[in-house]
Amino acid sequence: MRKQKNLNISTFEGMEPWHGYFSKEKQEILKKSWAGTFRKLILPNLPVDKLSQNYSQSQGRPTKDLLTAIGAAVLQQVFDLTDEETREQLAFNQQWHFALETYNPEEQLFSEKTLWTVRHHLTKDNDGQSIFNTVTDVLAKTFKVDTSKQRMDSVHVYSNMARLGRVRLMSRTITTFLRNLKRQFSEKYSSEITEELKEHYAKETSKGYFGNIKPSESQRRLPEIAADLYWLIEKYSGNEAVSNMSSYKLMVRVLSEQCEVKEGKVEVKPAQEVSSDSIQNPSDIDAGYDSHKGQGYQVQLSETYDRKETEEEGTEKKEVLDLITYVKVESADKHDSRALEPAIEEMETRGIKPVEMLADAAYGGDDNVAKAKEKKVVIVSPVIGKKSGKDFSGYKFNKQTKEVTQCPNGKAPSSIKRNKKDTITAKWSKEACKDCPLRENCQTKNGARSRRLLYSEKEIRLWQRRQYESSEEFKDKYRYRSGIEATNSRYIHKTGARRVRYRGLENVGFAETIKALGINMFRVAKYMEKSGKTFDFILNFVYKKAILSIFYDIKNQIKNIYKKYSVKPFYLNFTPKMV
Repeated sequence: MRKQKNLNISTFEGMEPWHGYFSKEKQEILKKSWAGTFRKLILPNLPVDKLSQNYSQSQGRPTKDLLTAIGAAVLQQVFDLTDEETREQLAFNQQWHFALETYNPEEQLFSEKTLWTVRHHLTKDNDGQSIFNTVTDVLAKTFKVDTSKQRMDSVHVYSNMARLGRVRLMSRTITTFLRNLKRQFSEKYSSEITEELKEHYAKETSKGYFGNIKPSESQRRLPEIAADLYWLIEKYSGNEAVSNMSSYKLMVRVLSEQCEVKEGKVEVKPAQEVSSDSIQNPSDIDAGYDSHKGQGYQVQLSETYDRKETEEEGTEKKEVLDLITYVKVESADKHDSRALEPAIEEMETRGIKPVEMLADAAYGGDDNVAKAKEKKVVIVSPVIGKKSGKDFSGYKFNKQTKEVTQCPNGKAPSSIKRNKKDTITAKWSKEACKDCPLRENCQTKNGARSRRLLYSEKEIRLWQRRQYESSEEFKDKYRYRSGIEATNSRYIHKTGARRVRYRGLENVGFAETIKALGINMFRVAKYMEKSGKTFDFILNFVYKKAILSIFYDIKNQIKNIYKKYSVKPFYLNFTPKMV
């Protein structure tokens, strides 16, 4: 039977539950700490109603308070704690009690199993993403955060898996299958698996045959392991019960990724031919491989930033709150270029779409820039790839069609033709180019009857972007991109995001997403401390503004009703004022 406390119960000022739990000095400290931020802005926005659907409303033993349980699961990721450490913090840490509105000693005692179950439900339902989006949108609205300028980058992270070479990967895949075969089909394991295979791969009898070999021997052992892998797959391919086992399907996938079968013989692929999205460890099949950073996952982050323009002398510096607005966890093999468009689309649906986005060259491909432009987002990024040998200096082009309108000598082309391969051919008559003083450095090629310039719209766009890169305007804008590197570092070290305690995309995604929320929580607490504002002042202002908005709507509706009757009630002259 579910149990959840109601945060909407009204209390008189000075009679809140914590007044009898903490001294006045502690209350002031707690309000200014991360705990005050969590209690005021995060706790009320946790999906307790959604979690409660997993529990009966009337049957069974009462659960622990679900709101406290979700809050504890969130704080566990923010502070990078084990289940045991989380249980201790919830039981004895007064900051946690204040943050979670938990003052009853019975509510502060959770078992590790309860924490695991709540985290399982939150992970399974992808609530980590919804928690981050909901709370971040509330923070942005409450503090009027300017989201028009943002910057984006990725962080490489690791799950709780060992780094395996190809020998250990393939041998461990066989070991996993044999263990499950023994558990589910013990007779087949005893009668059909040879003693040699058991000796090499069965964990309880293995002498480390494939575990600790020298690098020089790995190439000799790989074909042997591949042959064993292929033999097991072929042997049970016709057995529906065995072939439906997940560990059998894992063997099939590893064989297809690491080997080739030709005329009934298995051959190991060269390492460079193995795809980056291949399995890196049987215990975490979602992890990918990045040639620069290695195995694991990557977290795409976008944040707002403040352009600190030169301030006039004597003016007081204004504190600005920057927030992480977007977070997405994906396999490490995914390229950064694919992350930009989904990020813009999601932020657009949430009403926090940027007008200008700073990103490194990996995000700034021509296709991404064009698609972002369609959504009215300007991407400020260097051009990726080598420079073209063509120089279009002095040429003038139509801004829309990219057709050349004038050569460096001021001559318009005699004809322009669009070719089938998305290229454009512009022609100048030889007579017009006969006495050209710029002929020696001309980019056109000599033809039978004219001089021709062959180019594509993409070449012009990239060339124009490279010209813009050398401008002071670009340098002034792009210098703020490096600030996200500090955010990445704080994200990794403050919350332990570099290596999480879980495996699998769902679990890693939940942990990393909540850790990003933790950074926002710390930023709000710091902003409140430096600005000298209180939550009561900010939230009361927001509530009063909302009430005024409702009042004006009602007033306008009443005006419309009485307008045709020329009746003007006395209270329409009254308008409340914000104080």
